[in-house]
Amino acid sequence: MHTIGSMLDAVARYEPEKAAVLFEGQRVTYSDVNREANKLANGLRARGIVPGDRVLLFMTNSLTLVIAYFAILKAGAIVVPLNVMFRRHEIEYIGRDTSASAIIADEDLWQRERGVREALPVLKHVLVRGTAEDDSENSLSSAIANQTEPPDIPVHLDDIASIIYTSGTTGRPKGATQTHRSILSNVQGCCTRNKFSREDRLLCALPLFNNFAINVVMMSAFASGATLVVVDRFDARKVLDHISGYQCTYFAGTPTMFAYLLQEYNPATDRIESLRLTSSGGAHCAASLVSQVQETFGTAHLDGYGQTEACGFTTLNPLVGVRKVNSVGVPLSNIWIKIVSDDGHEMPSGEIGEIVEKGDAFSIHRYWNRPEINEEVYRDGWFHTGDMGYVDADGYLYVVDRKHDVIITGGANIYPAEVEGVLYSHPKVAMAAVVGVPDPVKGELAKAFIILKKGEEATEDEIIQFARDRMAKYKAPRSVEFVDSLPQGPTGKILKRELRDRISKGDR
Repeated sequence: MHTIGSMLDAVARYEPEKAAVLFEGQRVTYSDVNREANKLANGLRARGIVPGDRVLLFMTNSLTLVIAYFAILKAGAIVVPLNVMFRRHEIEYIGRDTSASAIIADEDLWQRERGVREALPVLKHVLVRGTAEDDSENSLSSAIANQTEPPDIPVHLDDIASIIYTSGTTGRPKGATQTHRSILSNVQGCCTRNKFSREDRLLCALPLFNNFAINVVMMSAFASGATLVVVDRFDARKVLDHISGYQCTYFAGTPTMFAYLLQEYNPATDRIESLRLTSSGGAHCAASLVSQVQETFGTAHLDGYGQTEACGFTTLNPLVGVRKVNSVGVPLSNIWIKIVSDDGHEMPSGEIGEIVEKGDAFSIHRYWNRPEINEEVYRDGWFHTGDMGYVDADGYLYVVDRKHDVIITGGANIYPAEVEGVLYSHPKVAMAAVVGVPDPVKGELAKAFIILKKGEEATEDEIIQFARDRMAKYKAPRSVEFVDSLPQGPTGKILKRELRDRISKGDR
């Protein structure tokens, strides 16, 4: 198996003039990307970056970001992507936690948060991309060397390639380590399941500091010699225009992104016949939404399941074969899953328990600098996901919900994803999120936050009755709030913790 840097070397050698990245009207070949990555890698080495150093990457989607990612790895260092929405205290936290020695940043982002340098004495190297920094020793351009061959340093499969911080919904954000082996193992499984080839054009509108974007989209494109089409940020109109203009064959996003695309799509003007495959991750995709995507866009839509700790999808519906309603499919190659009870015993098919997983996609280094959490989460060789689900007799996984999202009403469990699936089937509903509201008698009651489709009107009673007609009465929401927007993370994932916070503060 290649390391990530040697994989790029190989593709550039065999496909030098093939388009590697298309961005904002620019076209760069595999030879271009490899050459520029080598030059920057040599420059980083000359600046004193040594194998194992952690390098923060604080950039919006761009060609430079793609090149910088590969350059850091070719220098033997570790990429630590930063959410571009992070502010000073968040960057300081990750910088301290990783003892990062360098940061590569866009000029506007660095100017906004440059005070972090005072708080991070180990941050020796700052490299900024931007016109105001062109003549400075801190300019990224000043770090580009003339050597076009990769640095002559040993990089091993089980070396850490990246540390990506989780959202921190259960406490302090944790750095999920990813090795060359774990990333490429997952990418190989993803490419095989999706049948990617050099003829594909993979559209990335997810932010490239996110695991979904980096490994599922970008790395899959490079591993298969395909073309990566990059959008600076998600915008439904821009994505549809890119699919048409660049003849994209694949698009991956969160369910929220697909809801926006369906609202924006105009069959009279949007030419998307090139699109052969779409996939969703990051949150459960309701069966009705999967059906709408397939019927509207004329593609196969593969809903999947995974996490940053596994470098991407661990299960995915098959492109060829049976795709079961509401299932997130079967494990990728070299991934094993099982369902366990609270005391660790494996559950029979059809019974709900915690989803646990193992395989080459999981880093042997686990979470960065978190021995106590590693002991709790990684047990007997299995990663405990904290997600609830079940496996049917054919081995298909069904994700019910996150443990901490489960609503307990009168002693009975309500899984919000199930309720949301019903709500998404309502013809007037564009988006839905269900959370628990404290109740002195029942403990909790389900509340739905609803965004209606353009031009539609509905009442609270109408939505509640619709749900009651399709599921047990106790599962249906007891209250409904119609909103214009829902709090979302950078990938479009709905942030239920913010909805719960709003409720806990009395804003119901």
